[in-house]
Amino acid sequence: MAEQPSRQLRSIFHDPDYYAKSFRAYSNLSSRLHVLKSWIENIFPMKVVETLSANTASGSSSATLRMLGVGSGTGEADCDMISQLLPIFPKISNTVLEPAPEHIETYKRLVASRSFAGLEWDWRQQTLDEYNNDSAQTNREKFHFISTIHSLYYADDAEKAVMNMYDMLQDGGVMMIIVLADDGGFGRLWRHFPMFSDDLQSHILSDTVKDILTTNGIKYDLVKQPSRVDVSCCFEEGNPDGVLVSDFLAHVINVRENAPANVVGEFYEYLKGPDCSIQEGGRIMFNNSWDAILVRK
Repeated sequence: MAEQPSRQLRSIFHDPDYYAKSFRAYSNLSSRLHVLKSWIENIFPMKVVETLSANTASGSSSATLRMLGVGSGTGEADCDMISQLLPIFPKISNTVLEPAPEHIETYKRLVASRSFAGLEWDWRQQTLDEYNNDSAQTNREKFHFISTIHSLYYADDAEKAVMNMYDMLQDGGVMMIIVLADDGGFGRLWRHFPMFSDDLQSHILSDTVKDILTTNGIKYDLVKQPSRVDVSCCFEEGNPDGVLVSDFLAHVINVRENAPANVVGEFYEYLKGPDCSIQEGGRIMFNNSWDAILVRK
């Protein structure tokens, strides 16, 4: 395991604009969004829509399905889920929590390009913690469907976040937490380099969430999703996307410049090694597998 450097490295979450930039570089070369889209088209209807349809007043002219997206990013997954829900729930109220303003603006443009009808939107440039600390929300209605997709990592307290979402869930509702698999490349990278964690970046993985639910006596279903992404650009000298993708994988601002040289060298060796990646046709394919954890209340 790499030794602790002499100074604290800063998580990319300290800079929302840089986070958005590095995330976009990663997403542009990643099949993650395509894998998630396929999952929403094929698994989501069986695992979520059918449950909500059975437990909620679907199809009623007056019933409104209340959704909460926690860390919804640029909205692709939310919009795909809404497309699956609308045929069953013609009225949907969607509350969006997203701290990055660039992501919210991109999300709004995506919504404008889709032919959605019967939707109400509540846009909030907030984290889940900020939303829960908002005194104006003390008497809010509960939600039928709550989703957090690759965003629980940034909660101040993972157990508090999970239990707050569970408390906000309507009886008969579904909470969906998508998080990196414990045995995937991200988890192994972050365990190998604990100095990449700071006060804003706690490395929460699937096992963390499962342990929280089990400890609190909450049952869940687990759906595992294998996935890989080509990170060869990280090893191409002078490739600007490689710099951004490296920072996103480490979740550290300018990891190549700010980490000690021995840590940087070990980081790239470990990234391309068998714990994190396989090599196919000369390309380095990083394991970014994830799990969907589904809770029915």
